[in-house]
Amino acid sequence: MDKILIVDDEEDIRIALKRVLSREGYQIELAESASEAIHRISSGETFSVAISDILMSGMSGIDFTKYIAEKQINLPVILITGNPNLSSAESAIRYHAFEYISKPVDRTQILSVVKRALELKNQKDSDLEKLMLSEKLEKALRTQNLDLNRQNAAILNATSDAVITIDSKLTVVSANKASFEMFRFKTPLDLIGQSVKILFTENKMQKYMSQVSKVLSEEENKSTLQLSDVTLLRSDTSTFLADIAICSYSLDGDTYYTGVIRDVTQKKAMVEQLIQSERRAFLSVVAASIGHEINNSLTAIQGFVEMASRENADTMLKDRALKVTLNQTEKLRALTSNLLQLGKSLKSNDEQSKVLNLNKEISSVLQVFKETAKLKYCHIKWEESVEKIPIQMNSDQFALLLSNILLNAADATNNIGTIEIISYQDEKNSHLIVTDDGEGMSQETLNKIYEPYFTTKELGKGTGLGMFVVKQIVDNFDIRLEIDSAPGNGSKFHFIFPKVSES
Repeated sequence: MDKILIVDDEEDIRIALKRVLSREGYQIELAESASEAIHRISSGETFSVAISDILMSGMSGIDFTKYIAEKQINLPVILITGNPNLSSAESAIRYHAFEYISKPVDRTQILSVVKRALELKNQKDSDLEKLMLSEKLEKALRTQNLDLNRQNAAILNATSDAVITIDSKLTVVSANKASFEMFRFKTPLDLIGQSVKILFTENKMQKYMSQVSKVLSEEENKSTLQLSDVTLLRSDTSTFLADIAICSYSLDGDTYYTGVIRDVTQKKAMVEQLIQSERRAFLSVVAASIGHEINNSLTAIQGFVEMASRENADTMLKDRALKVTLNQTEKLRALTSNLLQLGKSLKSNDEQSKVLNLNKEISSVLQVFKETAKLKYCHIKWEESVEKIPIQMNSDQFALLLSNILLNAADATNNIGTIEIISYQDEKNSHLIVTDDGEGMSQETLNKIYEPYFTTKELGKGTGLGMFVVKQIVDNFDIRLEIDSAPGNGSKFHFIFPKVSES
């Protein structure tokens, strides 16, 4: 016997509909609200058709229809309303309501609609049964398709990426040839049948396993997870960095999770080499820029010393020569000190990363540049503040990052424009904004700005590594960089630093 659920917050309407439908032999169940109906369905109770009022206290009939649609339940929903309007009709269509009927409901009409709804449900049930049968046949064919399995195995073993599959108990059930080579296992049994935890270091275990558990808890066939710069453990206890892509799927009633692991150690080394290459190019530019300043200071010192050494030199001239010499040597000391600071060799980010004062770091970089020929004729708008704005970073790499932006801004303004620097802190992040009134960049240039060796400068005036290195630095320290630029309107670089932990 077909069972029909009537959902309405008005008892008279529920009883009236029950009287009409029960006379036709249908089994009738009543619910006073949409939430009650949903609870009964979610508890496992099944119905052939549901008839629901639209306007009810609490959840509406539209909400009930939406729930049925989202859960993909084969239950035709007939909506009735005493206030028909375009909005509710559109919602009914959107959530695939079977029919939309205005009150008062005609007996003949409701019986006809219910009959058609039952026919539709029975047809869908029949189609689902055929689909399940088809899936069983597909499963049988899959078990016989050994040639295809061999081809897949050959493809997996040909790739240099490790491909490892685990079950819902975190046990490794399969792995390709590259997996054994990457993790240096001597025999397949050293990996197959073991817990996936043997691939992680102890200090990183909890972090990564929580992320793996996240994908395990997601809905089957829709789960994907990307992990970058994961520290993995080889069988000989050595470690390496890798990027991992994880997906989940169902096979023969069981759930499996496959991860594709790519060793990025060489990639990281190449990036580090490029950063060092850009550092050397950058220091060459800085050294050339301040070279003439050093020569000017030496010339002034030499000239006044020679004048003070003459026999007819008076005390006033000697005093002046002494003051000039002291001033110029102090200037040289400051220039060389800052240059040496920028030229210090870079160790790992973890060794030197610490909480820095953003304003202090900006001032340190500007102290080097504001006296050099490269920025000498640029108007630098920067209001130095005693406010401490914390950032978690490496001082050396911050200097390299800001220096690249300043040098590019100077080139964009032909060394005579205005460069404005703004720093501030909000509730979530610390911010650094560098704006210039230069020629700006086209969308084509912005699309290529992070490509290594891409440059718009004349031959010999740029390495094409500056913005590539900037991108690597902001990625290493989880800094978000937003660029706003257009031809003729200058450029704006907005660095958003992650919040510094109080600890």
